[in-house]
Amino acid sequence: MNQATTSPAQVQAPRRVGRWVTVSVILVVAAVLTWRGYGFYRLGLAARPGHPDYRTLNPAGALGHGYGIFGTGLIFTNLLYLVRRRFAKHLSDRFGSMSSWLNAHAFTGLSGSLLVLFHSAFQLRTPIATLTSASLGIVVATGIVGFYLHALLPKAGLKPLRDRLGELRALLPGLVSGVEKCVREAPVTALPHDASFVRTVFTIPRWVIEARSRRRVVKRAARSDKLLRVVRRTDARLAKAFADELAQLAAKEVDTHAGAAMMRSWRSLHRFLAILMIVSVSLHVGVAWYYGFRWIFDR
Repeated sequence: MNQATTSPAQVQAPRRVGRWVTVSVILVVAAVLTWRGYGFYRLGLAARPGHPDYRTLNPAGALGHGYGIFGTGLIFTNLLYLVRRRFAKHLSDRFGSMSSWLNAHAFTGLSGSLLVLFHSAFQLRTPIATLTSASLGIVVATGIVGFYLHALLPKAGLKPLRDRLGELRALLPGLVSGVEKCVREAPVTALPHDASFVRTVFTIPRWVIEARSRRRVVKRAARSDKLLRVVRRTDARLAKAFADELAQLAAKEVDTHAGAAMMRSWRSLHRFLAILMIVSVSLHVGVAWYYGFRWIFDR
């Protein structure tokens, strides 16, 4: 019986190091680029033309322009994650797991944005450059928030509620029936797939209330079950473990549903912002090319 009470929370998931590798590499690259041009970047705009690295590190310089080109390339490469996700059902894991693609998505987005930042030499001298930087910054900020939300997204346990009830049906049939009735009478608020991010955020308090309600009614059903009362007289700790686990699994269904809805709406918002960023970056590149800023191609 102790084996039956094993909680999914007791099984630890393998440690994921992808995000820490991404952060470490970004910090190292930022440190190297700062060390390379610190003497130039710390000067005011009026004093920069007299610096020896001006023709190299200014936005139109050989190295500064190169930062922008490679950063833009990484940003457009970053969009391949959307393609991989769109055709996830049709592509096998030979093309890489979704978690690996997500890590690559975060890495290329952050590293590309970092290179674009150094390409600008920390100056915004035209409206187009300001618009491009603002759109890129908003996309990066929302991306970081989404990456954090994805890490917090409740995952289904090793033994979700229905599977766990199936295991306990022969042992505690009355308790299982009571919990199933409680769950049916406490449905989860469902939003349409095209619900806006704002609507989803305003629905969070309702989901919180629903999760708490499920915990409460499931524990109430456990206290009223006759067979579980017999177990409580002989082993109160075991009876409490049954009640707590089922209450937690019932509430986790609400959390998982809410997390999936939140990620759906956030992806729609992030995708829309990314489209605006692509337009502004393309405009910036087009204007730069038109006015002759073509990096090494004209040298």
